[in-house]
Amino acid sequence: MFLRWLFLAILTLVLTACVSFNKSSYVGSNILISDQGISYMYMFCEDSGLNYVITFPKDYDPTKQYPLIVYLHSMAERGTDLEKLIQNEVGQGNGLSKYALDGKLTQFFTISPLCPEGTYWSFLTKRLNILLNNITNDKNIDIDRIFLTGVSMGGMGTWSFAMDYPHWFAGIAPISGGIYKPFMSDNIEDIQNIPIWIFHDKYDREIPIEKTSNILRKLKEVNADLQITIYEEGEHYINEKVFEEGELFDWFFTL
Repeated sequence: MFLRWLFLAILTLVLTACVSFNKSSYVGSNILISDQGISYMYMFCEDSGLNYVITFPKDYDPTKQYPLIVYLHSMAERGTDLEKLIQNEVGQGNGLSKYALDGKLTQFFTISPLCPEGTYWSFLTKRLNILLNNITNDKNIDIDRIFLTGVSMGGMGTWSFAMDYPHWFAGIAPISGGIYKPFMSDNIEDIQNIPIWIFHDKYDREIPIEKTSNILRKLKEVNADLQITIYEEGEHYINEKVFEEGELFDWFFTL
């Protein structure tokens, strides 16, 4: 066990040592407005070193509290281009921010952090925790109603972030993700009381459904609050389908 964790520590250090955690050129102090009247900003958290996009609820009222959805993008969006978090044709397609800006998440804040090139979400959970600590200083975010989702590398990151910091989340929804050992842990006992909705395609060639099936079996053994949706279209980036159907957002809101 000691050697395993030593290996993980060394691997994490190697993969993050040369990564640049610098402010993106897109970051500014101006509040932007989408065509549907949704306010959003490109931001940078100095403490975590992470850039991110934040969208605000429709008709935002600073005297009220709102739930928050955190979204982790796929490997194809890594780098410094914050606009890829909204839409990236060669990767995730429409990210969660796109749906928020189109007025389909009117009752939520959303946060979409940007993973730098050369690393992976599963190695950045400490930075994501710092980011959430920073963001939740805003008293308008209901800290008892924070939800986590992500696709592909972001689906894997959803598992990792929730297992490392389960206290944050009222519900999680990994999409096309899974657990890869040895660099990801599977602390099932830490998430067994969090409502979980898993999405995967049966014929996914990029992250085989077996990577989800393994953890699904363990979650069932501990009677986790669990549901799973399996598509059979041979697609990897199923996040657009999940978001367009909209049932996930309804589920988050009712938790």
